[in-house]
Amino acid sequence: MEKLLLFIKTYRNDFESCVKLIDSIHLFNKDNIKLLISVNDEDHTFFKQNLQADLFDIIKDSEIIDYENKDPWQYQQIIKSQLHRLNITENYVCLDSDSYFIKDFYLSDFIQDDVPYTIIHQQKEMFSWLSINRKHFKDDPKKYFEDISGRIMDKVGRKGICYDYGPSPTIWSNKVWKDFQENYLDANNISYPDLIHEFPSEFTWYGEWLLKSRVIPLFPKEPLFKVFHYKKQFHDFIKEGHARESIKENYLGVVLQSNWNREQKWYQKKIKL
Repeated sequence: MEKLLLFIKTYRNDFESCVKLIDSIHLFNKDNIKLLISVNDEDHTFFKQNLQADLFDIIKDSEIIDYENKDPWQYQQIIKSQLHRLNITENYVCLDSDSYFIKDFYLSDFIQDDVPYTIIHQQKEMFSWLSINRKHFKDDPKKYFEDISGRIMDKVGRKGICYDYGPSPTIWSNKVWKDFQENYLDANNISYPDLIHEFPSEFTWYGEWLLKSRVIPLFPKEPLFKVFHYKKQFHDFIKEGHARESIKENYLGVVLQSNWNREQKWYQKKIKL
């Protein structure tokens, strides 16, 4: 069993971005951490034919959990957080295909004393930006975050600060996921897909269960990548004079979320992030 894997859940529409992520892993992966890629069953042949390398393996989503793709967002959450079913690794770094590394990384970036770091923070940087840009959004992202976090906290019986346990990439221990399955889901006769359908935030379930169960020691860590959730956020960051070198001082990589970035390919020519 591996101590740690890099794990990507992707699908055909994100193939181009996924290739960029894989290339960055090959370039910066100084400890040769193994990579596992999971794709929608119908995309498996395409990925096998178009990705050829010795450093990773490609599996079907159904090998992890056989679940019908009813809601793409919730479906991805379910696949990403159920890797423990395969018993192939103790821990894993879960990467989205709209991300990529920008500097060398090592096993020690993800694990201390054989225990994975836990991404846990209060998202103050993001919420500070949102506080002066509310007029650009129909909904209130902070309110949604606090609402879903509060509901999950109620379910596990914790009071206090609403923590963010993301964004991607996350570092997850399969000890935590297995304990959550046995001592919360099974104990209460709850289906995990049904749970995510009602409370769609796998990051929060993981973090809240870790705080409750203490299955592993909690070694806190800030987000690994600089994440641009919104197009305006990205534009504002660039206007402030930031570039790859300034990001590398604090982050291992970048996430340009595909919900806006598919329409913004111009950045690749103008700005080298």
